[in-house]
Amino acid sequence: MNGIYLVDKPSDMTSFGVVARVRRLSGQKCGHSGTLDPMATGLLPVMVGKATKLCELFTEGKKEYIGTLRFGLLTDTGDVTGETLEERAGAPTKEQLLNALPSFMGRITQRPPIYSAIKVNGVPLYRHARAGRKVEVPEREVEIERLELLEYDEAKGEAVLAVECSKGTYIRTLFVDLAAKCGCLGTMAALRRTKVGRFTIEESIPLENLMEQLEQGKSPAFLPLEEALSFLPRYQPPEFFATLLKNGCAVEIKKLKNLPQSLCTVYSGEQLLGLGEILEKDGETCFKVVTHL
Repeated sequence: MNGIYLVDKPSDMTSFGVVARVRRLSGQKCGHSGTLDPMATGLLPVMVGKATKLCELFTEGKKEYIGTLRFGLLTDTGDVTGETLEERAGAPTKEQLLNALPSFMGRITQRPPIYSAIKVNGVPLYRHARAGRKVEVPEREVEIERLELLEYDEAKGEAVLAVECSKGTYIRTLFVDLAAKCGCLGTMAALRRTKVGRFTIEESIPLENLMEQLEQGKSPAFLPLEEALSFLPRYQPPEFFATLLKNGCAVEIKKLKNLPQSLCTVYSGEQLLGLGEILEKDGETCFKVVTHL
């Protein structure tokens, strides 16, 4: 069984915990890409079988979130699950908040939170933090395509925002920095991911529902690998060349017709061989299956 479960992750569970439960009941090799913090909910694609080779492919591209920013509080994690570093009453006016949003649009630089999975010297930052080690957290460039205020309760000091961003964006950091831009303290109070690459939350299934289905031996929420890859062009070479490609050989492109100019799926009849692309090999421009499935 090769494909994807689009899971709606509950809060108070790690992404690894979700994968472990699916693995246990499905009996299949599983993996994920695009970790969600334990407090966060929403879309978590869980790859099964050979689809685990394509985690990055399936989850690359933009992501979308709906999050709650709470003013007046600063924590060591950037969200309400962390230890309080400072409390200071005060929230911006709606006008001040709206005026600050454009500063975070486009390409921006972030310094990820110390409690994150980014590795420094081969060790995740959160392990350095738990051990009390001080390390330099590297900055990174990310892109914010949309940052929209959906709701604002100034009296309560909470704003609900929609974010559309590139892979690697830390919404916790974005919210802390946005609050600082407004002259206030801030931390993330809630987060829900609604889109990962081409997959949306509407296509997902709550984890508990999926667990019930798997216990009953059903899998109606399963997205087969062939269907999941349907967004790529499909290439079906002649049988002779299909055999060569299946065996790992590179074929000169002048020997092939109607070859896609980008990454594509390669089939032999109805059998998916893998992902193929044009590349240079020994001075020749060739076509090869770069990921066998």
